Amino acid sequence: MTHSRDQVAAAAKAAFADSELAETLAALDQYGTQPYENEVARVQLAIIQLSEGNKDKLLEFVKVAKVDYRDILAWQQTGPLSPEEDEKWQAAARALIRNWGSQ
Repeated sequence: MTHSRDQVAAAAKAAFADSELAETLAALDQYGTQPYENEVARVQLAIIQLSEGNKDKLLEFVKVAKVDYRDILAWQQTGPLSPEEDEKWQAAARALIRNWGSQ
């Protein structure tokens, strides 16, 4: 499904106060400035959804998207991890890194 700038603007308007709309869209537009920043409207819509109307979260998610937009899309699909799930995944990653060169 292709997403549009109009959908991004409508989602931003629904999630943020009218007084913050221009600033919100400007922050979102930081994603998509580089040729490797793909699926701009889709990622911006995911950022809006994940931010839950919180400007600080929105800015953090834009930063994350600029590093790897796939994280934003994955988080949108899976939702946030519980503290227990987060620790489980962190422990598994640490074990993988420890064992990386021991094979």
